[in-house]
Amino acid sequence: MTTTYHLSCDCGNTTLTAHGAPEATLYCHCGSCRALYGTVMLAGTAWRDDRVEPPASDQVIDYRMSDRDMRRFVCKTCGVTVYGRHRPGMPVIPHSLFRKANGGELPAELAPTLHLFYRDRVLDVADDLPKSEGGELMGM
Repeated sequence: MTTTYHLSCDCGNTTLTAHGAPEATLYCHCGSCRALYGTVMLAGTAWRDDRVEPPASDQVIDYRMSDRDMRRFVCKTCGVTVYGRHRPGMPVIPHSLFRKANGGELPAELAPTLHLFYRDRVLDVADDLPKSEGGELMGM
């Protein structure tokens, strides 16, 4: 049986669906992710394109970083980031959307398994997950 996640922004006007399992579920500390998502680290899941049904293009604002090949898609109504797209090109869905759809809890199967670009961190994290200095644990 394939798991299906029905996700939405805060106002419910923008929705997306993810099927199956992500390629990765992680914390990323790189400066690019911090800038794109406006956070001290990204907690998210990376998916193959064929496992994500993105929102209709008229529901989102497509923000492109001027100096990097990275994009963030936000709800036109409430401004919540619903997903991003960056290296290696897969859709990246923030954990916050999965928590919202699951009563505030991250589904156990989506628990992060590693930290990427930990050398760039602005916040130390005391957990037992592998901490990749760069992107080598993901082949980056």
